Amino acid sequence: MTIDTELATDLLSAQSGGELFAVFQPQLDLGTRSIVAAEVLCRWRHPLRGLVPPEDFIRVAEETGSIRALGRLMLNHGLDLIAHWQKRSVAIEASVNVSPVQLTDGRFVDHLQERLEQHAISAGSLIVEITESQPLGDAVVVVRELERLRSAGIGVALDDFGTGHASTAQLEQLPVSEVKLDRLLIQSLSPEVDDVLMDTMRLARERDLRVVAEGVETEAQFERAVELGCDRIQGFLVSRPLGRPAFDALLEQEQD
Repeated sequence: MTIDTELATDLLSAQSGGELFAVFQPQLDLGTRSIVAAEVLCRWRHPLRGLVPPEDFIRVAEETGSIRALGRLMLNHGLDLIAHWQKRSVAIEASVNVSPVQLTDGRFVDHLQERLEQHAISAGSLIVEITESQPLGDAVVVVRELERLRSAGIGVALDDFGTGHASTAQLEQLPVSEVKLDRLLIQSLSPEVDDVLMDTMRLARERDLRVVAEGVETEAQFERAVELGCDRIQGFLVSRPLGRPAFDALLEQEQD
């Protein structure tokens, strides 16, 4: 697939022009029924095209290498969120999407640890998400870096599980602490999907992995996640992705 060269050029200027911003999608703990984490998501408001779909510009960023700078920007937003609430004695976790391109950069893990120390944040408050919907590239290098993250105490989540490139066998081998069930698994009612879910939940319990159900939009899907034994959910039933002020207001409301 060819790259949109015009979009690639615009993306470079977007990173210095303030066009990229973060939104935060809350995660609800099913045990406490409280907001305990947020996934940090990148958005791009192009001056002419308006909001550019993430699936369009993230691929361009990975192909051109600008994903590294974009990833650092989202990491900073996540760490700022954690640090802000930590000062108010509120434990909140942030998960940040990371591309295999970033993981093959020899400085990535060191950079994360340096940033955690600068913010005086516990490594366990940060979760790195790798997507299951894309191949991992140089798997040996990626797995090695994931192991370094886990050794440092940083969480590792396998995102979009159930979309094609990983199986329960691969899940068993990857050094992850969390699996995020793709919305298609939660929203589907087919027997084949139920089999995948049962196998995934069994393996997750055997490995003591946290399970997050994504794309929960209805009460029926909420109950499905509860019945499966998921630990957390995220989706429009909890909240759409929010700007930072709205996310902070949501947490403040919970503290009252």
